[in-house]
Amino acid sequence: MRLSRILAVLTLAAMTLMTAADISAAPRPDTGEMVPIGDSGVHLDLYEVTNRQMSAFLNDEGNRRIKGVALVEMTSAHVLIEEIDTVFRAKKGFENHPIMEVSFDGARSYCEWAGKRLPTEAEWQTACEGPERLTFPWGHHFRTAGSEALPRANIFGDTDGFLRTATVGSFPHGRSSYGIWDMGGNVWEWTLGAGDKPRLRGGSWINGKTLAACAKSVDMGSSHSYVKGNSVGLRCAR
Repeated sequence: MRLSRILAVLTLAAMTLMTAADISAAPRPDTGEMVPIGDSGVHLDLYEVTNRQMSAFLNDEGNRRIKGVALVEMTSAHVLIEEIDTVFRAKKGFENHPIMEVSFDGARSYCEWAGKRLPTEAEWQTACEGPERLTFPWGHHFRTAGSEALPRANIFGDTDGFLRTATVGSFPHGRSSYGIWDMGGNVWEWTLGAGDKPRLRGGSWINGKTLAACAKSVDMGSSHSYVKGNSVGLRCAR
């Protein structure tokens, strides 16, 4: 077992699972923290998987192909990871931005490597809606008046301060009832649909607010022109 794999497993084993009330407002995306989703026994990553985390995985496992598709499409100009002398690393300044251009099998492989798995659609939606069955992770309305008008997600056309992806954990007012960051916007997240078919959830930086709704589910292989590899990432479950 390679050293990076051993460290990942030890980190996961030593990690303290948090309740929503324990979550600090200060993002710590490299810790691999997970939170329980009510009494379901399911835990979900607090943050989307970052470029730094995916680089560690690629250095351990290599950017192999499954069914002819690379785990991460490194030829894309949108990828914020670089490979220099066979070593993968996040581009400077984008270490804690979410990974993009990751394939469905790449997402599954990463989660397995980390000792986790991809969430099902139902698990993801429950984590997003919370016990209140909210429309968006933070409430029933995307924006309201007064102090509630603060940016809540990184989406297209909003005054959130980001042209593309945002550092994970940039929107404290957009967390779900369980304290999970960025379930609306930033990047689409791979999930397992019926029959383990790949489905995407959460919307992204190139989409509007409608697609950031918790109940919205899309198929990467469909005719939806608003779903592109440069907006697809992941988070894991256990």
